[in-house]
Formats: sequence, C-alpha cells, structure tokens
Amino acid sequence: MNLEQKDMNNNEESHIIPVHLAIRAMRDSGYRNTAFALAELIDNSVQAGAHNIEVLCVQESVILNSNRTRRIREIGVLDDGSGMSDEILRLALQFGNGTHLSDRAGIGRFGMGLPNSSISQGKRIDVWTWQSGPDNALHCYLDVEEIEKGHMKIVPPAKIQAVPNEWRERGRCFGTTGTLVVWSKFDEERLTWKTARTTLDHTEVLVGRMYRKFLSQGDLKIRLVAFGDEIVERDAKVNDPMYLLTPSSTPVPFNKTPMFQRYGETDQEFPIKYQEKTHVVTVRAAWAVQATVPQDGTDRGAKPYGKHAAMNIGVSIVREGRELGLDPAWAIGYDPTERWWGIEVEFPSSLDEVFGVTNNKQAATTFSNMVNFDWKSEAEPGESLLDFKRRLSEEGDPRVALIGIIEYIQTTQKQIREKLKDQTKGSRSPSRTRYEEPTVEDRASTKFKERAATGHTVPADTVEFDDAAAGVLVKDLINNKNYPDTTAREIAEVAKQRNRKVIFVEMASEMEAFFSVEQQPGITQIAFNRSHPAYERLSKTLDGATTDSTDKDLIERIHIASETMKMLFAAWARQEIEDMPNREKLKRMRNDWGRMANDFLNDDQE
Repeated sequence: MNLEQKDMNNNEESHIIPVHLAIRAMRDSGYRNTAFALAELIDNSVQAGAHNIEVLCVQESVILNSNRTRRIREIGVLDDGSGMSDEILRLALQFGNGTHLSDRAGIGRFGMGLPNSSISQGKRIDVWTWQSGPDNALHCYLDVEEIEKGHMKIVPPAKIQAVPNEWRERGRCFGTTGTLVVWSKFDEERLTWKTARTTLDHTEVLVGRMYRKFLSQGDLKIRLVAFGDEIVERDAKVNDPMYLLTPSSTPVPFNKTPMFQRYGETDQEFPIKYQEKTHVVTVRAAWAVQATVPQDGTDRGAKPYGKHAAMNIGVSIVREGRELGLDPAWAIGYDPTERWWGIEVEFPSSLDEVFGVTNNKQAATTFSNMVNFDWKSEAEPGESLLDFKRRLSEEGDPRVALIGIIEYIQTTQKQIREKLKDQTKGSRSPSRTRYEEPTVEDRASTKFKERAATGHTVPADTVEFDDAAAGVLVKDLINNKNYPDTTAREIAEVAKQRNRKVIFVEMASEMEAFFSVEQQPGITQIAFNRSHPAYERLSKTLDGATTDSTDKDLIERIHIASETMKMLFAAWARQEIEDMPNREKLKRMRNDWGRMANDFLNDDQE
C-alpha cells in the first residue's frame, strides 16, 4: 500500500472534513435560542401527525461559585405521533438525511432538525419511538463526546428498550404510537436560559406564535411542564401577532376578544408561477381596534396588552401554517405605534426556493432582504416596471415573483399608519392641566402678538377668536383635516381659553408642500402634511410618544431628525440656485425669515 492509499484509508487528518471539526461546526448551526431548537422537534412531531406534544424540563439544585442554584438536567419532548421503524429512526439521526426530503406538503423536509437542533444544546440525544406501545419502544442515541473521540462513526442500530419509568411518570400522552426525544449533558454556555421556568416561559411565547394556527384550530395541544424543586405546568396559549385569534395569551380585556381588526374586506392572494405550476401566496393585514385607546387619555402602549403587542412587532412569515419568523425589519424601529398593526404572509413549501427558506426554517432570506425594495432604484435608465421584471426573470432573479407582494405590503403599511394616526387624535381628554400648561403654541402666539404690537399687523390680529370663530375652526378640523368631533372641539376650546393666535395641526394632503399656513377668523393654522416625507422623519419622529422607547431609540430619532433638517435646508439651497430669475428675491426671503426666526427664538428659553 503506497502513502497516498494509506492517507485515504486511515488518516483522519486527510479527510476533507475531519469528524471532530464537523461535529463542532454542526453544533453552531445557527439556532437563535433554545426555544427555536425545541421548535424543530415540535416540527417533527407535527409532521408525524401528533395531536399532543409535551415539553418536559427536569431541573436540579446545584452548587455554583459557592451558591446553590437551579439548573436544567434534561429536556424531553414527547408526542403521540405515528412513531418510527428501526430504519426511519436511524435515518432521522443522520445529519442531512430523513424521511421528508422530497415531501413538499409538510413543515419538515430539510432532514437536519432532530440531530442539529439537539446537539446545538447538549451533547447527548436519546430517542425512544414506538408503534405498539412504549413497552416495545426502539431506542437509539447520539453522543457528541463519543463522536469527537472517534468511538461513534455510524448511527448505532436501534434496540428494543421500554421507555424509562421516570419519563412515563412525567408524560401524559403515551399511547400506542409515539416518540420521546431526550436531551442531556448540557453545556452551560449553550442553553439560552438555565432554569426550567424561564425556558418554558420563552418557549411558550415562541411556540404559541409559531403554531398558533394549529393550536387555535384544536389540531394541536402543547403541554409545558417543569420538574424538580419547582413545579410548573400549563398548556401553551395562542400568541397571535395579528391579534385576531381568540382565546389567546393577550392580556385582558383582549384575551377573549380580538385586539385587532382585519384591514380590507378580504385577504389578498398573489398567484406565483414556479416550476410550471401556479402557487398562491396569501397576505392579510390587521390593525388595532378603537377600544385599545384608553378613554382617560393614558398611553395604550403602557397597558399590559400594549406591552404584549410590543413583543410581536413585524411581518409574520408563515410556511405551511407554521410561522418561520416575525421580521421586525419591516417596522420603524423608533416608533412605538408600530406595535398596533400586523401583516402576515403565508405561502406553501413548494415556494421555499422563491422565498429563500433556510434549512433550519427560521427565516425566508430572499423575502426579508426585500424590506426596503424599490424597483426604480435598481432599474436601468428609461426601464419600465414591466421591462424591469422581464430582465430579472431572464437573469433568474427569484425576487421577480415577490415584487407585487412587497409593493402591496409597503402600500398597506402606509395606509394603516395613517389610520392609526387618526385613531389616536382623540385619545387625549380635556383636562384642567391641558389649559394650564403652556405649549409651543402659546409661545408662538406671544410672538405673534408682539409683532402686531410693534406695527406688523395683519387682519387676523384684530379679529377676536370668539365662539363664532371657534365654530369655523371646528368645522374646518372635522371636514378638511379629519379630526374626531371631540378632539376638534377640544382644540378650539383650549385655543379660546389660552387666547392663542396660532395653532399646529396635521392633515393628509396631496400637496407637495410640507406644511400650509391658513388664516382663519382670529387664528392662524400651521398644518403639517402627514403625506410628506419630512413629516415621518421630522415631526412624527420628534413628537411621537417616548414612553416605551429605549435610549438607543431616542438617539436614533434625534439623528434622523437632525439629518432631515439638513436635507430640508439643502433642498432650499438647491431651489435658490436653480431659480435664477428669483434668486435675489429668495435671498431676501431667507434673510427676512432668519431675522424673524432670531426674534422668535432669542428669548425662547425652552
């Protein structure tokens, strides 16, 4: 035997992927946390037709750094699915193998879930599976330490072994068929949460959302139990980011009644032709009901149901009824009102390649990477949308099939955000504090009066803002700016009580201007245009609620506002240098405005 043959047959160092390095790499396979790894096992159970699944955490008391604390010793996932034969069990424990590799109709298929998710958390996997009762179960296992030492090179043959009594005492859904997967020999740094209660709390939030459709329809029940010196037991509740399914884990009063309402009369369906077949993608949207807005004017985001909604921000990506993930990149990170809408995109597994589904079923990368998609920015000069799509199709770009879906989501988000803005206009109730506290409107009104007193009088200065003028203002706010009746009357009442000469309001307008100046009897309205990009990036950013914002969010908001201000002045500069016939007039306007701004801001201590 020559040296080359010896290397090929006997020397692991010559292997393309040495076993001890391969198993370490597989342990770092990208599961976000322990709950996501457990979800892989639940996928297998659902694929096997299980109606009952139990997540059983066994913890013990240990001494760490001279302190006694709780640590998880074992985690078992039990189901009443169809069970496995000897051959299928060994396939299921092979990396990249399995029984659903060509099955496009279920939530499985990738053949990595059981071994990869298991060794990502612990060093030992034991599997018992049975098709004629747990006394006649087949047992097989993998052990990372044995694999790394070279003692385990193949999946060992399954042996007939009854399910251990301690697990029979813990589980409830033992039947004629089923499977029990047990993780043990945990690495301290790999378990995301160290105690059973915390692990189950986080797992319930995730699986309640991932499998919400199965749970809500009654097709699935997931029992969560902790054993040891602390006993915890409950069934996972539905966690619906669309807040349409009930009953759910949403805090009262929305645990038994929907917190959101559907947006649009029907779901939107998008047929996609792929591999000579037509597949349907369904997009549904929802937004908060009016009842979420407290009548006492307090912040709904601070309510328990508001804090629950803050955990479910983003677009929900659903494959075969099971959520792959909730993508927060579709939301405006600094805006706490983003929690009050939901969008769900549901597609069949036959479109996995189109959406870019990862093998651990935690994301749809192609779809998610289109969050800021703008076809015009990628189009060639003079290229129409139709030509752009045709070019992408010829180039084999999978995004071409998703463009219509992305544009619909972007349009729907914009429309819902406008509705949410209108929804909370009337949430602040009249109060004495509102009348007594000075605002920027009062300071601006003082400057208006000072200008009038020094000879710069305009018609509105000499008109009293009386009941008749207040009536004109109320009608304008209701009819032209879509303010609720109670809010419009409150604005007028406060303006009269405070003797204001100027007020700031909002409206959605097709005009190109960022704001308009409207003189009405006794008062001047400065109306910001919510449809203008500057509103989203400046006024809304600075004036939005900050109750639930982090320091990072607030810094980001200030940065965005600062950059927007600079862009506004850059736009003025460009207007000034392009409009050559009126350039001198614009310069004078800039100087006059500067002097006026100096006067308004000079003694404005706030």
